[in-house]
Formats: sequence, structure tokens, C-alpha cells
Amino acid sequence: MLTSKARRRLALKTSAMAVLGAGIFGGLPVVAALAAPVPVAYTCTGVPTTGATVTPTSTVTFTMELRTPATRPTPSSTVTLVWDVSQPATSPLPAIASISPSSTVVAHGTVSPAGTPLPSLPVVATGSVAPATALTSGAPMPIPTMTLVVTPTASGTATFKGAGFAVQVNSSVWYNCQPQASGGGPAATLVVGTGTPSSTATSTSTGTPTTTTSNTPTSTTTSSTPRPTRTHTEVVTVTPSDSPTKRSSRTPKAGADTGGGGLAGPDGRTFILTGTALVAAAAIGGLFLRRRNAARS
Repeated sequence: MLTSKARRRLALKTSAMAVLGAGIFGGLPVVAALAAPVPVAYTCTGVPTTGATVTPTSTVTFTMELRTPATRPTPSSTVTLVWDVSQPATSPLPAIASISPSSTVVAHGTVSPAGTPLPSLPVVATGSVAPATALTSGAPMPIPTMTLVVTPTASGTATFKGAGFAVQVNSSVWYNCQPQASGGGPAATLVVGTGTPSSTATSTSTGTPTTTTSNTPTSTTTSSTPRPTRTHTEVVTVTPSDSPTKRSSRTPKAGADTGGGGLAGPDGRTFILTGTALVAAAAIGGLFLRRRNAARS
């Protein structure tokens, strides 16, 4: 059973884990909201085209996002930005004429960069899409995703701001859309890391190569003369002696040293008996503790 102090510590740990989990799961929607597209109101004016029955002027709140690369670019590297434009669920920009699946819908948008890594000149983003099925007049107008490529010249921070865009079908402009707010459309920030631009790189080369050729090969020959081996043989003749061989023996006074015997230490049975006694004592002690705990419960 847990004591009051143990229960208090457990309650504090549980509360801390709950607060931490609430902070993590509560913070995820905030991060997602920061990365989510934003609604931007545009005024779109229709351009008269052949076969068009209406020339509308509509105020549409698009959902837009200007996305930069996930990794930080370096100077002189190519950077691709993506401009997504999504139609609203209610009151979308309508098609002023029917669009067949063989048609091509193209969007051109203007993006203005600012900052030290890029010149402050407008850049054109473009994209195209072919409808999967035929669209009738008045259906939501498909607006393709636009992309643009820039090359920063130095490290630093650059900002991008989307402005107006035009939608055309088969090389005929159908709409010109401009943001209603003075701030323009979607915005994005690009951080350029340190590096050396390719325009300042220095290349050094040698115009006259030097080639060295040797036409005289060098050959080294080593010869060895084997030496003869000399063999020397000696013959020794042993003549037995006529005198008898005298043999003597001695009997040791003490016993012969034939092995460890009594010096080997105690018998192994002593260790076996000692180990058996320890195991039995441990088993009895465990049963005693178990019975004691059961009595307390």
C-alpha cells in the first residue's frame, strides 16, 4: 500500500505530465496556424473574349500562400518559390465560357522582392494546367499554381510580396485580378546563408602544359653464383672394455615425493555442503518474508 507521501509524489508527477501534454498538443494548432495559407481579397475584371456571354467584375477572397524552400539557400544558388491560389467554397471566380479538357489554363502573377540578396525588381511567376473534365460557363475557374525562380547574389534576408495576376485560356486573357488591400497579396521571407557568389570566384589555369618523356629504359640484372657445399664425415669406433661395469644404488632415507597428496587443500565436498546450506537458508528466509507481508496485508 502507498503511504500519504508516496501518493502525493505520484499525484504531482501525474499533474506535471498532464500539463506538459496539454502544452504540446495545444501548441500544435498554433504552429499549424502560422504555416497555413491566408485569405486575400482580390478584384477580378473579366476581359471580353470570343464566345463569352458575360464580362463579370467579381470580388473574390482567395486562399493564398507564397512558399519558400524548406532548406536555407546560399548565394548564387537557384531558389524556387511557389504561389498557391485556391478558390473559395462560396462565390468563386466563374468561367466566362466553357472550357474543354484540351484547353490550357495559364496564370501569370507579379511578385516584388526586397532585401540585400536580391534586386528590387518585379519577378513574374507562371503556371499552367489542363482541366481533367469539360467545364461549363459559370463553373469555378481553375487557377494553376505559379512558380518563380530567383538567384540571390549575397547572404541576408529577402522578402517577397505577391501582387496582381492574370488568368488566360488558350492564349486569351479572361481575367485580370488585383488585390484590394494596399499591402498586396501573400508574403514570404527568405533567409540566404553565407557563401561565395560564382561571379567573384577566381579560376587559375596554366596554358602551356609540361610533358616529360624518357626514351631510355633502365634495366638492372642481378646474377648470383651458388657456392658448393662441403661434406665432412667422421667415423668413431668404440671398443668395449673387458672390465666389468660397477653399479651402485642408494636407498632414500625418507619416503619418495610422488605428488601433492595432503598439500592439495580441503576436500571439494566442503564447498558443496556450504553452498547447499546457503541456498536452503535463502529459501527459508524468502518464505518467512512472504508470510510476513501476507500477514500485514
